[in-house]
Amino acid sequence: MLDLIIQSMKVKIVTVAGKKNQFHEEIDRYIKMLPSFVKVELITLPLSKRSKQQNVLMNLKEESNKILNLIDRSDYLVAMDEKGKQINTIQFSQWLRKWMNEGTQPVFVIGGPDGLDLSIKDSAKFNLSLSSMTYPHSMVPLILIEQLYRAWSILDGQPYHR
Repeated sequence: MLDLIIQSMKVKIVTVAGKKNQFHEEIDRYIKMLPSFVKVELITLPLSKRSKQQNVLMNLKEESNKILNLIDRSDYLVAMDEKGKQINTIQFSQWLRKWMNEGTQPVFVIGGPDGLDLSIKDSAKFNLSLSSMTYPHSMVPLILIEQLYRAWSILDGQPYHR
């Protein structure tokens, strides 16, 4: 049984990608498995146009400006970063419990193939790494949403996590 103050929770996942995610059906399946009071909004921003004349830092800056326009001051910004801190699933479920109890609206930001601009990482309340291993970019939203569902199932006492 949950000892949560149940209130509506909105989770934003902002990702920078060149095309529609090939795992969109699996992502949608996990979103639908979450309780109705947990709303997940997946926002995909287009990559900045890559060219030989424009360097990577300029692309990252352009993408970060688009990302920052989607984030409110009250949001709990989590930058997904390969050099971020790793936590386990139980710790993640404890975060979810805390966010639900406090009415926190987390926003997870997944950069494009070149990562995230330093302005996003510095603005984030937490820099999170899913693993020290490297995943295909399109898998990261799927893994993150599966972990959200897994964290929820732990809080709800469901056997999914076993």
